Amino acid sequence: MSGKVFRLWAFGALAFFSLAIGAYALMFYGSPEGLREQLFVTEKGAMPAIWYGILWAHAVSAGIALAIGWLQFVKRLRHRVPWLHRAIGYLYSAAIAIGGLTGLYLAFYSNGGWSARIGFSVLSLLWLYTLYRSLESIIVHRDAAKHGRWMTYNYALSCAAISLRLYTTLAAIILGISDTNETFIVIAWLAWVPNLLIARYILGKGGRTNKRPFNNQTKGVIS
Repeated sequence: MSGKVFRLWAFGALAFFSLAIGAYALMFYGSPEGLREQLFVTEKGAMPAIWYGILWAHAVSAGIALAIGWLQFVKRLRHRVPWLHRAIGYLYSAAIAIGGLTGLYLAFYSNGGWSARIGFSVLSLLWLYTLYRSLESIIVHRDAAKHGRWMTYNYALSCAAISLRLYTTLAAIILGISDTNETFIVIAWLAWVPNLLIARYILGKGGRTNKRPFNNQTKGVIS
């Protein structure tokens, strides 16, 4: 396939998985009562009452962010409907803020021991940090190019929700290990570190072919 066709297929796959996992989160964890019946929750045993509410807030906010975040990278949307781009950006930012803060709390109750707890905690901190840098870039410095780069990293971290489920499924099918107490030791890091490396590669490749990879697409739109 040509580079353009490959990028279209890759972006289509990203949109599909983002919508699918986002819908999954809202469908099975969107109800504070219904989430208590999910296998992931029942396997945890007795948990503090506040844990259930925070899990609900995390699942809903992260699900919404994942489902709508990919739209921000559609060039036609940014150019032709800038107000919608900004509206989605506001909703996405609010969802990430909630998802990151609740993720920090949930990380300390994750399966997989301290390796997983640290991995998920770092993920949440980077999620919040990249959001802050992206908003600072556009609101304070009015730098659309830098805003686009930081949002690329941020959404790569959002896609950890996709990676986590893919790796968990592969571990169960290929290795025969379905116990997340074992797999999360590695997956808590594997779910997001490669995503950042891929984002870095994409941004670096864009910089080599176009010294201003985001300016031509975003300047005057996110401002």
